[in-house]
Amino acid sequence: MEDEVSNRMEALLIATVSPMAKGDISIALSIDLKAVNKALRNLKKRYEETSLELKMIGRKYKIGVRDKYSEVAFKYSESEMNKGELEIIGLLFRKGRTYISHVERLRGKKAEEELDHLGRLGLVEIIPQGRRRIVKLTRTFFSRYGKELKERVKLEENKPEETQDNDQVSS
Repeated sequence: MEDEVSNRMEALLIATVSPMAKGDISIALSIDLKAVNKALRNLKKRYEETSLELKMIGRKYKIGVRDKYSEVAFKYSESEMNKGELEIIGLLFRKGRTYISHVERLRGKKAEEELDHLGRLGLVEIIPQGRRRIVKLTRTFFSRYGKELKERVKLEENKPEETQDNDQVSS
């Protein structure tokens, strides 16, 4: 039974895009928190000598590739983000934060939809400031993708800017 719970939890934590809290895991698998804790310990032990690891992001869990192997995995995996969303991430990675109007000038009509998707993934946060809105990367972004996206962001830095930086907000 222990292995069955661990296997179900493993499938859940690999399949989900966002990390999950113990309470959410408990509800999703219809098990108590004691069983969740035991299965988390089993998974952590299971991955000790593999390229995968049980990652704790804040108080939530996700199974992912160890940083040591992320370069090869990321190079051949399909991203949960499209090219435009990666451009937005690159912009925010370089600037820290900026007005949404700047992102809209960069991405055009697709900006709102792409920002919504990035928000649902928990990677960006939109903060109202008077009549304007500021967008910035979240801690979740840095915990999940800090190292993995560094290479893709570097590619974006090498592209010439299409718009002026007049709308930038200081960090």
